[in-house]
Amino acid sequence: MKALSGAILLASALLLCSCANPWTTNTKRSAVEQYLLAHTIEQAAVQAGLGKYAGQKIFFDYSYLVPQDDKQYLQGRLEMEIARARGIIVGKQEEADVMIQPLCGVLATDFNTFLIGTPTLPIPVPYTTLNIVIPEIPLFKIYHRSAYGRLAFNIFEAKTRKPIECIPMINASSHYKNWVVLLVPFKTTTLPMKDTQEADTDFEIL
Repeated sequence: MKALSGAILLASALLLCSCANPWTTNTKRSAVEQYLLAHTIEQAAVQAGLGKYAGQKIFFDYSYLVPQDDKQYLQGRLEMEIARARGIIVGKQEEADVMIQPLCGVLATDFNTFLIGTPTLPIPVPYTTLNIVIPEIPLFKIYHRSAYGRLAFNIFEAKTRKPIECIPMINASSHYKNWVVLLVPFKTTTLPMKDTQEADTDFEIL
């Protein structure tokens, strides 16, 4: 009887002392993925050199941009290059001197993994439906995430559509690598993440 009473008291204490975990959520895409795409777009927009047309009225024709999650950010960054050069962006083609038609062939992320070590291994327990899972033991591992962008531009006289310039190819990319060497994780990146990390390499010794 005393044992039963003690068990009840212990269970009650555990229930009263338990604490709830905070509710957490994740966005559809990770912060690293969004950083990779944003930085790739920013590089391509700068490389386009559109600021040289800032002395004229500019109309952007976005009809050839494929609908995608990052389309509006790409449009905003292209217009920012004109705005930084104190250019004038107009909303109608008939009001413009120059029409810029951007094309986006590639704007996406990719990843690959390389592992030397033991992968995650499920081991079935005999005579049951249970599995014991041995976690991954990486001696050397690279998890490499990248973003790639390819832009092109047709530039016309707005009223006549006479070609002024064709920019056939602007390539940009960004990279973020997570490493594990002898169980010690760290990361390297080409991203300017100075708001969170001053160094390009960050060691996370456990």
